[in-house]
Formats: sequence, structure tokens, C-alpha cells
Amino acid sequence: MSATQRETRQRPDLPKRLFVIFPVVAVLLVLAGVGVTFWIGQNVTIEQLARNVLLAATPFILTFVAIILLFITFVMAVNYLVSGRIAARPHYIVEMIVIVCILAGIFGIFQQWVKAFYSAGFLLLLFSTLAFIVWSHIAPKRVRLQEE
Repeated sequence: MSATQRETRQRPDLPKRLFVIFPVVAVLLVLAGVGVTFWIGQNVTIEQLARNVLLAATPFILTFVAIILLFITFVMAVNYLVSGRIAARPHYIVEMIVIVCILAGIFGIFQQWVKAFYSAGFLLLLFSTLAFIVWSHIAPKRVRLQEE
């Protein structure tokens, strides 16, 4: 396959199985986290738990990995549904708005005058960062150049 054929070829679709596998694994991880929490409560003393930090953190780690898998599934779904359907100009405008929100959130966190700006800045930074992660996985519509 020549270089020009590789450039014009579309990116392969994601395996549809991942849209099922990731949420199922996430649910299993949450159930495992609940089970480990119950087991810890029944079989482990507070002194043992204080000495074994990894054991105490296991339910959190399992739940956190489940949340990450669900977020990855969401990003893949948005990419699958929206990529190539938004013109380049609106895509760029939304990207710049999200970046400005990230900067405003950073300013809100680092300013020291108003506590409400700190709380709002944290939430703005959090959701803007998540939005940027999702938006950066969306490809704008390509402009097809006609050959003369």
C-alpha cells in the first residue's frame, strides 16, 4: 500500500464489542469493590487495616478503575457518533471555549480573594478538563479538495 493510499484511508471503526465489554467489566469491578468492602468489614481489624494500606485502598481502586472504564466508553461512544460530522470552524470555536474555561478555572483556584471563586474554579476546571478530553477525541469534518 502506498503512502497516498494510507493517507486517504479512513481510520478503522472501533470494535463494537468494547461498548459492551467495558461497562460489563466496570459493573463487575464495582461489585468486587462492594464485596471486598464487606469482607474487610467482617474479617479485618482496624489495627490490621491501619497497617495494610493497600488492603484499605482496594475498594477505592476497584471503583476508580470502573469509573475510568465508563469514561473511556463514553469517549469512544461520542467519538463514534460525532467524529467527522462537525465542521472545522465550529469544532475550533468549541475547543477554544473549553480552553478558556480551563484557564478561568485555574485562575479561580489560584486567586485568594473570594472563596466562592475557588469552589467554582475547581468545578469549572474539572468539567472543562473532562470536556477537553472528550472534545479532543472528536475529529472535525474533512474538507475534500477537488482535483482539477
